[in-house]
Amino acid sequence: MWKIFGGVKKEDAPGDSFADKKPNVDLLNGNCLECGSCHTVLSLLNFTPLTISKCTQCESSNFIPYSIKGFWLYRPLGGGGMGSVYKAVHQDYPDKEFAVKILPREGKENPHLIEALIQEATIGKTFGQHPHLASVSDFGNYNGEYFSAMEFCAGRRLDQIIESAEQIPQRLVLLWALQILSAEQRMFECGYLYRDLKPQNIIIDNEGNAHVFDYGLCVRIEDAHNQDVETVDGSPLYMPPERIVGMPENMSGEIYSLGMVMFHALTKSTYYTATGAYEVARKHVTSLRMANVGTRLPITVSPKIAEILDRMIARVPAERYQTYKDAAMAIKNVYNSFKD
Repeated sequence: MWKIFGGVKKEDAPGDSFADKKPNVDLLNGNCLECGSCHTVLSLLNFTPLTISKCTQCESSNFIPYSIKGFWLYRPLGGGGMGSVYKAVHQDYPDKEFAVKILPREGKENPHLIEALIQEATIGKTFGQHPHLASVSDFGNYNGEYFSAMEFCAGRRLDQIIESAEQIPQRLVLLWALQILSAEQRMFECGYLYRDLKPQNIIIDNEGNAHVFDYGLCVRIEDAHNQDVETVDGSPLYMPPERIVGMPENMSGEIYSLGMVMFHALTKSTYYTATGAYEVARKHVTSLRMANVGTRLPITVSPKIAEILDRMIARVPAERYQTYKDAAMAIKNVYNSFKD
């Protein structure tokens, strides 16, 4: 079995060098933490939550957990200006793990950040349980702290896999595309377009299956246009041309983005390269693309995949697959032609 299914590599692990060991919830509920090095039991009352502090006995560094509505945030996973995400356990569900997002400490009362966090979680909750969507478990305000909790998916982000030395089998790229289309179909049936498809928002779990997360740019289908906005949201490397010029978006725009992600996974490079976001966006709209994507793919990639990608990333929306089901049918036919 392909080695990426073994979980997160040490060098790919987000956050610090802390051991990824699930903490003792009973100890945490008693406001105590076991030092990861010398196993001394430390009182959480003596430390500031969400900081890196030294053990009073061995002086090794420990991340100090933080409690929100039964969730114990015990390891940083990543973050930015819109918030930080932490791996967490819940006192009522000790066998499960969660990814909990909270607002930046300096912006936890910012009304725009609060609105964005709650809106993202509300939309994610609408999608319910789906095998290829990260499910929202809980969200809201607890003792003045706004949070969103999702079930944690163990694995590696697709961008980390692409950046590694491993060559991704083309049959797996097709499988992930089918799974992502299934996830997008669920969102569409709930009334939304995803609008943020990129390798950084796709987790490949330890069994080799794709999961989409981060619903911050989801919009209702009827609102999926940009004529009245001054900024263009999304990653310039993957967004469809119609978003850049303010045209209405539909499923064909999502299919375009998926085609760009598939190309990146197959070639280890993005379709367009430039020095800045504006330059990349301009290329989506104005560059004279080669008629056949196959000229840009490794010779080992099936010509049938090249034909599919050529249609998926057509600049004119009407020339692409028009529905997720149409794209999935074409991809599935090629997928089934590969031997296990």
